[in-house]
Amino acid sequence: MLPITDFLSCTEPIDEFESLSSEQQHHAKTYTTGLVAASNKTVAGIAREILPAQGKRAVNKFLTEYDWDEDQVNHERLEELQKHGETRWSQDGYVILDDSVTDKTGKELPGVGKFYDHAEGETVWGQNLVYAFYADDKTAYPLAFRLYDDDDDQSKYDLARDIIDELEDEVGVPADTYLMDSWFTHDSNLTEYIESYGKDWVGPLRSNRQVTYGGEEIRVDALEERIDKTEREIDDETYKIWTQKRSISELDEVRLLIAEKVTEKEDEENPVRYFASNKIDAPSEHLIRSYSFRWPVEVFFEDSKQDLGFGDCEVRDEGGASRHWHLQMLAYSLLRLGPESNASGTQCSKASSIQVQLEYALKEVVYNLFSWVRDHPKQALDELMEEIEHLFLHSDGSDGSKGWYL
Repeated sequence: MLPITDFLSCTEPIDEFESLSSEQQHHAKTYTTGLVAASNKTVAGIAREILPAQGKRAVNKFLTEYDWDEDQVNHERLEELQKHGETRWSQDGYVILDDSVTDKTGKELPGVGKFYDHAEGETVWGQNLVYAFYADDKTAYPLAFRLYDDDDDQSKYDLARDIIDELEDEVGVPADTYLMDSWFTHDSNLTEYIESYGKDWVGPLRSNRQVTYGGEEIRVDALEERIDKTEREIDDETYKIWTQKRSISELDEVRLLIAEKVTEKEDEENPVRYFASNKIDAPSEHLIRSYSFRWPVEVFFEDSKQDLGFGDCEVRDEGGASRHWHLQMLAYSLLRLGPESNASGTQCSKASSIQVQLEYALKEVVYNLFSWVRDHPKQALDELMEEIEHLFLHSDGSDGSKGWYL
């Protein structure tokens, strides 16, 4: 990777964060630039590759020792997003509750343990974070998170309720509807908690959930075998659909929707999906369209793990790890505000990915390096390369290790 001679322009909003001192703003711009553009997104890698960084020790102290409130930084991040029409949230948007597991090798990291990773389809050693994410038809970004620790008393349902309290009581997210996967829909107390704030919810059911039908309690997948579904066209896709108001175990009376996507490809599996919602009178088309807004959170997890250092933090201090994830959310959001941001992508496609913004950031890194070279016109190219190498090798404050990190 090329040495990064200046902060990315997308980090400029950090200069307005009142919760950070000017020195802390410098470190925050260092870290977020590193998460976006550095090839090595650890503390050492960021300090080495970002030339304005003030050394590894300074970056590490910012992450683990300096006095700043990451929750306040997170609220300022969300406030910044509301200043721009393309990222401003609305009542018609959605809050998605989901969790993600990131693989780890260390045994002393906060919250580390054995967790089932749905993306991998197996149990892995890692960290598990519960997230709230916002999405609508023009933008998508993370809202808040909690680290799940199997040794603590709080369940993932408890953490989700904590997040809901923050979003509703402190942040004031106006979105009317929460979307969840089957894990969160399984907890009736969580759905009731959402309703206590006057909000709606939509979530899938596991196939073994019990439904009252014909005077008896049967599994929802057994019900699917007894009913006749009707074909409907929704957004150029064909579905076989059945829906009624029904009593579901743990959920009382809800809108039950059974849907199967129709495809002409013989080798493409389209399993029947079971959905529930407290939107009793909502049309099936609305429920299917609503649930499609869960897709951006999956793209966020993929982009964050592949390109923004989601799992690169090896800080053993829980506060430092929390700050890493908060800064990672900040980096993601700053990219959303970048000049190449495309907010018109549909909620069901990879248009919600940040790949375009990442490509722009790489171009900016190269441009900044060329500008740095241009500002030294009296030096021969070989001399400039030696100076770049010297700056790059010693930007972490070390006193003699050598190597070329391109």
